[in-house]
Amino acid sequence: TAMINNLVKLAREENDYATESFLQWYVTEQVEEEANPAEIIQKLKFIGKDGRGLLMIDKDLAARVFTVPAVTEQ
Repeated sequence: TAMINNLVKLAREENDYATESFLQWYVTEQVEEEANPAEIIQKLKFIGKDGRGLLMIDKDLAARVFTVPAVTEQ
């Protein structure tokens, strides 16, 4: 996260708006990636050792879809 933030800061300092825009996808992804484990851990603590709950979480995690960022021409 710190490295991505440093790149955004540098792009802003250099007034490189195209790079800053490009990096926004990575910032958004990083925020999501940091939130996902916390949410999963919270669910696991809630259901404990209930097998049905574990199956539901497994099914939810398997259904996640990766979205490729849109390519913008510059």
